[in-house]
Amino acid sequence: MDQGERRGGGVAGLQADDAVVFGRGTALLGCGGGGRVDHMVSALRVALGDRSVPVVDLDDPALGSVVAVGLIGSTTVLEEKMPSGEELPAALAAVERWTGTRADAVVAAQIGGVTGPAAALTAHAAGLPLVDADLVGRAVPRIDQLSIFVGPTTTVTAAATTTSGLRIVVDARHPHDVETVWREAVSHSGGWAAFAIGPVPVALLRERAVVGSVRRALRIGRAAGGARDAAELAALIGGRVVAQGRVIDVQREGDALAFVRSSLAIRDAGTGAVTRVEAGSEYVHCLVDGLPVASTPSVITVVDARSLAPVATDRTRVGNELAVLVLPSAPWWWADPDRTARTGPRAFGIDADVVPEAVPEAEAAAEAAGEVVA
Repeated sequence: MDQGERRGGGVAGLQADDAVVFGRGTALLGCGGGGRVDHMVSALRVALGDRSVPVVDLDDPALGSVVAVGLIGSTTVLEEKMPSGEELPAALAAVERWTGTRADAVVAAQIGGVTGPAAALTAHAAGLPLVDADLVGRAVPRIDQLSIFVGPTTTVTAAATTTSGLRIVVDARHPHDVETVWREAVSHSGGWAAFAIGPVPVALLRERAVVGSVRRALRIGRAAGGARDAAELAALIGGRVVAQGRVIDVQREGDALAFVRSSLAIRDAGTGAVTRVEAGSEYVHCLVDGLPVASTPSVITVVDARSLAPVATDRTRVGNELAVLVLPSAPWWWADPDRTARTGPRAFGIDADVVPEAVPEAEAAAEAAGEVVA
C-alpha cells in the first residue's frame, strides 16, 4: 500500500514503504526549517521492517492521555550529531515516570520537518499508536508556539533528553519557562535535545490540536513525488506558486526570537517581478514587488525549481533557481486573533501584519473529502 492502511478515508497505519512519502510531506511542511528528514526516515524504515505504526484519530475512545514529542535546538548540529534512537523514548519515559501516568498514544509536537517521522519512530519504539494530529500544522521554532499553549494552561510537565544522556524534567506554570530552561541547557549540552510534553488530556487535544496532519503529510508527499513542476505540485496540494525564478539576493543575521533571520529575493522568470521572502528559522513573510502576499500561519515553502526538493532557509544561495509555494494553514489558527498572533510574523520577530489567506478550491475540496481536517 502506498499510503499506509486506509480506513474510511483516514490512515490506520504507517508502514515502512510509507516512510519516504511521509518524510517528503513533512519536509515541505517544515517551511524551510524543522531539520532534514533523511536520517529519521531511514531509521523509521529500518525499524518498521514488515510491521506498522498504528495511526489513530483523536475521537478514538481508547485515548485518555497523549504525550507530545519533538526536537529542540540546532537542526544543523542535529545533522552532524545524529540521534542514537534512545533520546525520544527516554524523554517519553521520563514524563511517564514523573507524572505516574502512562501515555495511551504519541502525537508529533509539529508535523513539519524531522519531528513528523521522529514521532512515528517514537510511537513504534514505545509500542504506542501515533495520533493523526499535531500541535502546529507546519514547523515553528519555539515550544510556547504550540497550540496546546494558546489559551489557559495548567502546570506543564515536560522532559528533555540531551545527546549526552542528560535528562531534564521541568514542571512549570508557563510554557515560556520550559523554553527558557531547555534552550539554556541545550546550548551547553550538545546543541539539540529530544523532548516530551504531557501526558496531555485528550479532551484538551480535541479542542486545540491540528487534526489530520499525518494524512495531509502523506498526501503532500505523494504529490511531490509525482509532480512534474512547481505549478503541478501546487495544484495537487491545494497551494499556489507566488514566484519562480533566480535568486538575486540573500541576507542573513541573528535574531533573538527566531534564532536566525534571513531574506531572499527572487526575480520571477515569467513576470520579472521581484519576490522577497523573509525568514526566521522558517519562511515567514512574502512580498511581491513590495506588496505582502502571504505570511505565517500560512505554509510558505521554497523548493528547487527542477527537483521540487524543499530548500532550507540557511541553504539558499544567489543564482539558485527556486519556486515559492504557499499552502493554506490549519483553519484552527484563524479562528481566534490570539491564535493567529501566536504564529504571525511578529511572533517570529518580523514587524509585519498577518496576511489573510483564501483557501484554494483544490484544498477546500480535499478538506470536504476529509483529507485535511482542522
